[in-house]
Amino acid sequence: MQTTLIHLPSTPRHQVIAAIVAVLSIAAAVLVWPYAKDPGPVIAPFLPVFATWVTLTEGLTALLLWTQYAVSGRLLFAALSGAYAFTSVIAGIQLLVFPGVFSPAGLLGAGPQTAVWIWVFWHGGFPALVTASLLARSVPLNLGRRAKGRFAVIGAVALAVALCALATAGQSHLPPVVAQSGSYTQLSSSPAAIIVEALCLAALGLHVSTTRLRSLMDLWLAVALLSALIDVTLTLSAGARYSVGWYAARVASMVSSSAVLGMLIYETTGLYRRLSEAHRTLIETAARDGLTGVFNRAYFDDRFPRDFVFASASGQPLCVLLIDVDHFKQYNDTFGHLAGDDCLRQVAGALSKALRRQSDFVARYGGEEFVVVLPACEAAAGLRVGESLRSAVEQLGIPSAASSGAPVTVSVGLACTFPTPPGSAPALLGLADVALYRAKARGRNRVVDAAELADHETMAKTGTAKHRFGH
Repeated sequence: MQTTLIHLPSTPRHQVIAAIVAVLSIAAAVLVWPYAKDPGPVIAPFLPVFATWVTLTEGLTALLLWTQYAVSGRLLFAALSGAYAFTSVIAGIQLLVFPGVFSPAGLLGAGPQTAVWIWVFWHGGFPALVTASLLARSVPLNLGRRAKGRFAVIGAVALAVALCALATAGQSHLPPVVAQSGSYTQLSSSPAAIIVEALCLAALGLHVSTTRLRSLMDLWLAVALLSALIDVTLTLSAGARYSVGWYAARVASMVSSSAVLGMLIYETTGLYRRLSEAHRTLIETAARDGLTGVFNRAYFDDRFPRDFVFASASGQPLCVLLIDVDHFKQYNDTFGHLAGDDCLRQVAGALSKALRRQSDFVARYGGEEFVVVLPACEAAAGLRVGESLRSAVEQLGIPSAASSGAPVTVSVGLACTFPTPPGSAPALLGLADVALYRAKARGRNRVVDAAELADHETMAKTGTAKHRFGH
């Protein structure tokens, strides 16, 4: 089953935030109520800003809800997308026809009643469409695909355009609700106002009782419906444009249009964050050796050349250590391969724990061999790290196959880019390989620095290195 917003539970944190928004909205409405009819300052730019805000936020919400439908196939998201697209279109058209914004009487052949009737259709249509979306919750996924989803959105947009056309071209068929003075107190007592208020109240009640606000989307959709109810109540109590109640209602409308969008943006951001973390974890898991848990050879082959190039370009030192478990074939022959695997796991764990810096890493090079890379590390420090790695393995106390009962040990070959840098990453690894075999020749269980041996160029040409980088 696909996880969508309808499946995301409303967490206590979100419930508290939504409750705070709801309480503040109600408290603000109660405080404004006694002064709703008081005239406020005429701020001409306020209405274009408000209408643009609502048009854009509702449009973005519709788009994000449509993407949820496209992913999940649930008709519910298409229905809600249609409700928000309806509001986006009708809010944009109201801005065009509002008197005094683009022309004294408004565009599109608007009359004195047009803007208010568009407001009626807007605030009655949105809760009605949200209520209708409740029916889409029970539609099976295979029946909610493409055609029905497109019909829901296109139908909602067509309804918005048709209602706006009625309020403009067909305004003579609508009862007057605005007086010559610009007052719309007639609206407050008209059947249209009662219907709009009832629709908002019923939509909120049905939504809460049906969904129980279990999901994150349902929770914030309830906040949007509550703000829409406050918007309608304050507008009807204000009775005129640019009054205190009118301004407060517009603010409530902006809260209504932003509630679900804010949740969608927050959850989308969280989704990308979780996907990024999951991708990083997947990449790291794929780069791990299945037996020992340290990085694998492929990871080393990819990263080591980049570390070498960076060290060369920045003038920083770089050390690499090749580590071989002493007499491991004999250990396998004596104790068996399962014990050998366990031995390698313990050795890998000891090597990892002995590294102190986040930039250092250990990888399994092949068989019983490991490689450690130490960026920005000078030769003297690299030698100390090599000794600590050797000692860490010895202190594990894993019994070896030797008759003396000595513990399992490792031999370490160290090579650094300073004081004499090799010409390439494979050459540096070849120097470490030569040093490793010199450590074995000297009796094993020791660290040998390639700088102690012959000149680097001579060593690189000897051909004694058993391993070659990238093979």
